[in-house]
Amino acid sequence: MTRKLDVVNFLRGYSITTIVLMHLVQGYGLPGWAFKATSFGGAGVHVFILCSGFGLYLSYLNKPLGYKDFLRKRFGRIYWPMAIVCLATAVWMLCQGKEVLMPLLGNLLLFKMFVPGLEISMGGQMWFISTIIQFYLAWPLIVRLINIKRGGYWIALAVSLLWATFVYLSGHSEERVWNSFFLQYLWEFCLGMKLAELYVRKPSALDLPKWKYLVPVCVVGMMLTGMMGWMGFPWKLFNDIPSLFGYLSLALIIYKLHIVVVNRFFSYTNRFSYEWYLVHILVFQIVMQVTRGHVPAIIEIVLCLLLSYFAAMWYGKLWNRKKTSK
Repeated sequence: MTRKLDVVNFLRGYSITTIVLMHLVQGYGLPGWAFKATSFGGAGVHVFILCSGFGLYLSYLNKPLGYKDFLRKRFGRIYWPMAIVCLATAVWMLCQGKEVLMPLLGNLLLFKMFVPGLEISMGGQMWFISTIIQFYLAWPLIVRLINIKRGGYWIALAVSLLWATFVYLSGHSEERVWNSFFLQYLWEFCLGMKLAELYVRKPSALDLPKWKYLVPVCVVGMMLTGMMGWMGFPWKLFNDIPSLFGYLSLALIIYKLHIVVVNRFFSYTNRFSYEWYLVHILVFQIVMQVTRGHVPAIIEIVLCLLLSYFAAMWYGKLWNRKKTSK
């Protein structure tokens, strides 16, 4: 049985950390240029999708599951932790006198990203859940696609580029339901699957790239990401490729520095990376409601990070304990 690469754990932990930091600092009224610069942290979503494709297909190659068993397992891992956070958020919203019914239904029934007025309800980060579940529902078709000889992955890349072009030409570039539909990210999910296939065939094929490749890819990827992000839509629709490779290269450079405490922190954070993704916005809202105007901003930021981190750690342990007790 082929094991996951340790670097995958690092990448997931690193990605969620930059996503959380981005969501936090962008809530402090940054200037336009700084807001766009910090948005690079959101590129961690691309690595999340890449690692999802890698992990799911690696598990499939080691122990294939039928479609029903696959959905049951994935929904158990993804949906129920999200649903409980949504219920907790609903209680918080009721305490503030806000409308709860439609936001709650939109999240629980997974249609929030299809209704513009509900996109950021109960946390703007929740769109990702709808997108990743779309991948789960299309799993058998994606497996068939990636197994097309001499071209399955390139078809996936073409589909994503064609989808982005269609979204632009139809005038929906800035609408979440269109620009975050799973076809937009199909190429990076399938890239993760392809890497898993290579890893099973020849583990050494996924040895870390050399510095002479990583550094130029990182620089060029970050430059293109910055330029295309600065120009806004429609360029942002086609920004995923340089964004993924620039962000991924930077993460691998940090990993290759072998700073023990850093690598251990991100690898450990991977254990509850999904839970941190779920709870951090709710924790931020509660902390800011209590502390805003009473403590310096830096104290508020530290409290947000620490409390959301430990809340996610506890929540992750709770779900792991539940799984092991079955």
